[in-house]
Amino acid sequence: MKIKKLLTQAVLLTLILYGFYYLEHEIKRENTLPLLSIFSLLFILLWYWAQHFNSLTNIFLLGVLSRAIFVFHIPELSQDFYRFIWDGSIQLLGVNPYIYTPEVLISHIYFPNAQLLYESMGYLSAGNFSNYPPLSQYLFKIMGYFNKGDLLYPVLSLRIIYFTGEIIVFLLGTTLLKKINQNPEHILWYFLNPLVIIEGIGNLHGEAFMICFTLASIICLFHKKTVLGGLFMALAIATKLLPLLIVPLFFRFLNLRKFIFFSLSIFIFSIILWYPFWEEQMISNYRETINLWFTSFEFNGSIYNVVRSIGYEVKGYNIIQKVGKVTPFITIGLVFIFTFLRSNRDLKSVLKSILFLLSSYFFIATTVHPWYIINLVILSVLTGYVYPILWSLTVFWSYSAYGTEEFKEELIWTLPAYLFVYTCFFYEIFKGALGEHLQKTNFFRV
Repeated sequence: MKIKKLLTQAVLLTLILYGFYYLEHEIKRENTLPLLSIFSLLFILLWYWAQHFNSLTNIFLLGVLSRAIFVFHIPELSQDFYRFIWDGSIQLLGVNPYIYTPEVLISHIYFPNAQLLYESMGYLSAGNFSNYPPLSQYLFKIMGYFNKGDLLYPVLSLRIIYFTGEIIVFLLGTTLLKKINQNPEHILWYFLNPLVIIEGIGNLHGEAFMICFTLASIICLFHKKTVLGGLFMALAIATKLLPLLIVPLFFRFLNLRKFIFFSLSIFIFSIILWYPFWEEQMISNYRETINLWFTSFEFNGSIYNVVRSIGYEVKGYNIIQKVGKVTPFITIGLVFIFTFLRSNRDLKSVLKSILFLLSSYFFIATTVHPWYIINLVILSVLTGYVYPILWSLTVFWSYSAYGTEEFKEELIWTLPAYLFVYTCFFYEIFKGALGEHLQKTNFFRV
């Protein structure tokens, strides 16, 4: 029996690792059916692994091995890394990435791979100012040092940093789970999640690195170390801006005096991080770039797509400009609601508020790229809600938009994707979180 179990584990391990290898090395993003089928199959294999071979040691080793498959690979599913290298390279020339667009610079500067990076990053990126906060820019600058010819070296430099960050997330995540009296083995659903591995280590998106600092901040706040918590939250915000939304939710958890120290700490450390890029024009350029995410860019939205369809019927044109002007106010309203209309007295309550706030934000967003949902996956692990894990499966189906000659979202994939997510979301809202059932053979068994 023991030999049979070992053989089963070896076969399952081989299938999972080969699935990651084949997905990243053998399939192009235009090959929709194979791409999405293998990605979905990885979730099924992960579920079986969770039921039969789950332990912190197994989770850690399989997570490291899965990520190691991507170490020496140039991303093919996403082109964002070209812009990362560009931003880092121009910094070495003394150029502020928040001041000039690649479109303006390309005919005036030279560095290795400049033309390749410019042509490969895509016209949207090339025509706009950088939107990546300062800590990300510092990491891109490291990539710039390694941009000598072969693109693998700058990619590898960032990947090693992100790899380290993910290991820290594993350690901090299991620590936090213990502090809130949850099973630390639930970290499996983050650390082995195919979306986290592919979009984080594979495609070099910085969400997991941001989560590393966010978890560190939350643990510090759990111990009422507000200044240190502010430092880590400032680092998280300086990696990705999203944590700005969750800062007010700690108001009741900390009380007024501690929250003021926490907020001041974030403010002071943020000034230090942003200061090297400070120029008068930077503020207007950065505001313009952020505004584009609300008023111009649209991809894989859910509620927004419904509103847009109604707009076409009523107005006869795309109403994204009007919707985009309202969305920031709706977001502020959501922050207010989850800050003052929920108790948020204990950490579990705060984590649930963060999950529901960010979920609501992504539900109404005009753009929901697959890697955005990584933020919800870690909160799913900490709160026990399953719908973000289901979303981490279905959001990847949005890659079907690349399956045609012209980039186009396919309703046959996006409609069932959101139908599954919303069904699970409302079931859990009214019936309770399903997280404790994830590792049962019979999912709905009490």
